Amino acid sequence: MFTAIKPADKVNFVKNLSVMLKSGVTIDEALIELAEQARSQKFKTIILAVKDDVGHGTPLSASFAKYPIFDNVFKALMRTGEVSGGLEENLIFLADWLERENDMRKDINSATLYPKIVIGAVITLAIALNLFVLPKLLPLFTDMNVELPWMTKMLFKITEFVQTYWYGVIGGISAGIFAFFTLFRLSFVRAVRDAFYLRIPFFGTLMVDYEMAVISQLFHTCFKSGIPMNEAVTVVGDVIDNAEYKASFISIAERIRTGTSLSAAMKDYPRLYPRQVVSILATGEKSGTLSNSFQYLAEFYAKEVRQKTKDIPTVIEPVLLLFIAVMIGAIAFSVIVPIYELSVSVS
Repeated sequence: MFTAIKPADKVNFVKNLSVMLKSGVTIDEALIELAEQARSQKFKTIILAVKDDVGHGTPLSASFAKYPIFDNVFKALMRTGEVSGGLEENLIFLADWLERENDMRKDINSATLYPKIVIGAVITLAIALNLFVLPKLLPLFTDMNVELPWMTKMLFKITEFVQTYWYGVIGGISAGIFAFFTLFRLSFVRAVRDAFYLRIPFFGTLMVDYEMAVISQLFHTCFKSGIPMNEAVTVVGDVIDNAEYKASFISIAERIRTGTSLSAAMKDYPRLYPRQVVSILATGEKSGTLSNSFQYLAEFYAKEVRQKTKDIPTVIEPVLLLFIAVMIGAIAFSVIVPIYELSVSVS
């Protein structure tokens, strides 16, 4: 029913709600004021709906739980804060979590922007070539009876097909895009995709670092807000997107319920949880400072993610250069060579 809301809007909402509640403003008054401040009409509608629910006696967390745009961390921290009487403090923890997660996502998106632009430009060039350049050259080559390279013939065939059946091509591309996104909603396809991502050189380790940063920050936030281990494991497992990590948390949650420690349960997945993580958590469990251990790991892996995202352009650049060279070479072979042969035959 509601489209996604910008992470920055959620952060500002949570921070302002915490400040207003600490200042003695009632929840109803705070929600009305924050609804007026909301830049998104969708978000404003949600806040006012939550205000109406609260006015009829529904807990704040239960009202927000109706909307899927708020993840399980959001709902769990609000629910725990209401039960413990520390809602204002939990809102601060929640704002910190949302801000950190948003920063990591922005770092990754910024690092991958350059490759996306380059690949998009090359694809646009290829489409323009087939739609506007080759159709004008085809009659010329045909009239002069020039022997064309196989690649040029193939491009001309593609161009003729697109021009003749353009409606089918557009429909096929649309159907393909729809099928692509539909397939990735299937659990077994997502599992294969995520397993593949974790095995790609450099990017696999980046994904592990990102997941460890998210998991560590989530656990730290849950423990700071008073959420017990059993519930924290469930919350973290529900929030994680990667299918392999999500599957591991199902097993980890079961083992914790039978009395196994978190570090011992994670040790069974050495590819997902690095040895240093398991060692640090084991030490934290023995000393009773598990929350501090997760805080250290969250900061450490957040720095690792930032550093590796800075290295992404350096890693991708050789691949992009090769991709561009192949595309330009194919264009040169397909267009320039026949033009050269035509000029020789005319002379």
